[in-house]
Amino acid sequence: MKILFLLLLSLPGMAADYEFLTPQVLVLKNPKPYKYTSRSIKKMGSWKKENALLRDKQGKILRKPDITFFSYIVFDKPLKHKEKVDISGMTLQYDAEKASTVFKLNQVGNGAAQKKKYAYIGAWLGTLGALPLKHLDGKTFELRRAADNKCVYENTLRLRKSDPEYQNEIPFSGEEVLELDYSKFNTPGTYYLYVSGVGRSMDFAIGSKAISEAFYIHARGLYHKRCGIAKAQPFTAWTAPACHPTVIRGRFPGNAEHYRKGKGEKEFGFFDRKGNRIDVKHFELIKQNPPYKNEPVSAPGGWHDAADYDRRPYHLRIVSDLATLYLMKPENFIDGQLNIPESGNGIPDILDEAAWGVKHLLAVQQADGGVGTWFETTGHPQPGDGLPDKDKHTYYVSAPSRNSSLEYAAAASTLALALKKANRSAESEKYWKSAQKAWQFALNDKNRHAAVFQYNGKVIYYREEAKLAQEHFVKYALNWYLLTGHDVARQIVFRSSAEAEEAFRKDFWKWSPLTWIMLFEAEELSSPVADEYRKVILRDADKMLFEQENAYPYRTLWYAHNAGWVHSMAWGNYHPLRRALTLIAAHKLTGKEKYLDAAYLANDFHNGANPPGRSMTSGLGRVYPAVFLDLVSYADGIGEFVPGITPYGNTFGIDRNAVKLVYGKSAGKLPIFRRHVNLEFLSVPSSEYSVWETIAPAVVTTGYLLEKPHLPEQKWKKFHPADDFRKLPGYRALP
Repeated sequence: MKILFLLLLSLPGMAADYEFLTPQVLVLKNPKPYKYTSRSIKKMGSWKKENALLRDKQGKILRKPDITFFSYIVFDKPLKHKEKVDISGMTLQYDAEKASTVFKLNQVGNGAAQKKKYAYIGAWLGTLGALPLKHLDGKTFELRRAADNKCVYENTLRLRKSDPEYQNEIPFSGEEVLELDYSKFNTPGTYYLYVSGVGRSMDFAIGSKAISEAFYIHARGLYHKRCGIAKAQPFTAWTAPACHPTVIRGRFPGNAEHYRKGKGEKEFGFFDRKGNRIDVKHFELIKQNPPYKNEPVSAPGGWHDAADYDRRPYHLRIVSDLATLYLMKPENFIDGQLNIPESGNGIPDILDEAAWGVKHLLAVQQADGGVGTWFETTGHPQPGDGLPDKDKHTYYVSAPSRNSSLEYAAAASTLALALKKANRSAESEKYWKSAQKAWQFALNDKNRHAAVFQYNGKVIYYREEAKLAQEHFVKYALNWYLLTGHDVARQIVFRSSAEAEEAFRKDFWKWSPLTWIMLFEAEELSSPVADEYRKVILRDADKMLFEQENAYPYRTLWYAHNAGWVHSMAWGNYHPLRRALTLIAAHKLTGKEKYLDAAYLANDFHNGANPPGRSMTSGLGRVYPAVFLDLVSYADGIGEFVPGITPYGNTFGIDRNAVKLVYGKSAGKLPIFRRHVNLEFLSVPSSEYSVWETIAPAVVTTGYLLEKPHLPEQKWKKFHPADDFRKLPGYRALP
């Protein structure tokens, strides 16, 4: 017997953990120094990856990473089922019936109506590179029924596109990838995939409830981030008291972009005495310019993001998109669907969640119709400050401006239109009247926000832009026409076409792809701006379809490896369900199945059919984010982090803190699709999230894909947290 000795890196006190990727490839995680006595080794590789930041015994987060050291061992020949290998007195056993993480698939399941269904096999072995799999091209795989292990479908493994490299140097997945195409099999049930010489996958479902479960979990993310309401049983096991019951009427400007001086912009923003544009820190401005009188308003509503307890104007996009989703597919949504406090009130839950996003703004709307849309304070909350109800900061609402009121009017009128379609006339009228008042405020040039402030001992000046944002101007006029049929509203859409087209071409990349989808609700709304909108949506959607099929081994919607924007992954831009909003808009415009097929595949990628083989959303699937930057989860005393959260994830580059604390010179060797660095508040562009950038787009895309509306199953509603997030499969998952 050949005896090999190997000293491996370890973390003190960590028990050995392992998994067999195939009968021949073993991965050790955090091993102590071991010697291998019962098997000859063909080759070995290694890698290390951060899981999160370390905690002390009291749960305090330290500025030190918790690192897993992976050792990849390739034996001289495959092990047989139940065969054992001895390692320094510890016996490891190969179990062919245990799922292998070499299989990458939708861990929640495929839809019953999904026309294209693929899984993949592939793995990256650290310093060994790709797990060799090309030799399996042309071999057979089986789809087996989980209940009795019977093969119900078989097809041929096909080699996918070779993994491209960025600048001929850095791989994207680092893998040799084969696809398993079972598109022709459509019988609902629970199954797994099997490949001889590799093993079996985890169980997964085919059926309409798989999409419903994903939609439900994503919507949990919005509910759990609500401000001003207690989270409690029977709606969630992640309980927390109500927070931020009041806000003070403030006087700070409510457009965050105006606080940066930009390049050459002299029409709006902050100015010194000489008329020069200047940068201003909003926390300092609010702190140094308290309101002239203390006027508190009860204003529960809106949502928080990961590490802030403010409520942002950006969140109004959520209101518009949720309401627009209902308008596009009303048959997908019912009351009671999301298990929220409003369930049972006769209104589809999706619209109740949308209404939560304007509830606080309705409360602060002034008698003249003006609405400030930014609720902010004088500093960030910090880890260790406790739950939001313990927040000691005073929150202020921004001064109303023409454009803040217009943005509110656009969102509130979209909600009013959706409620009207849902036959809730009283609720619709409430939001419609409020939107009309805000519109009238916005139209009056005298309401253009201008103010004088004290800032760092100097007098500074502020003025709002003179133009109204066409994104919201056209959207409100469109809603007005659809609500009332008033010809003045239709004429506004047409008269604004030239200016709207210009704004669209300049800034559409910032807008939701659903912004003007309702322009196609009535033939008489056909206009140049509608034509331009349609052209851009279909152009972008077709480009995504091509890239999804051809750019990478795994079908993703990301830019090709040599595209100019390929590097712009950070802050959630990489997320497939966010990008898939363009696909559902294209499907709504054309009815073409190719766009719906691509949206389904984006959902597959999000749920685990991706290089790391993990879901991108907490609580979704089997292997999902176990820890991320979330102040509530730090403070709630509950073991597992809150479900329904979609962290930003990949950043293309590697955070400098990760280079310093974890990777060192090896950082550049990490494949790009595996750069989901998680050092929490030390890696914000990867570890944080926002309700509008990552959570809401996932709700909207999966909501559009729903094949029929399901009430939540008891197992969804009774989902309870694990005692310790470190014990979840996603905590020390493979890179």
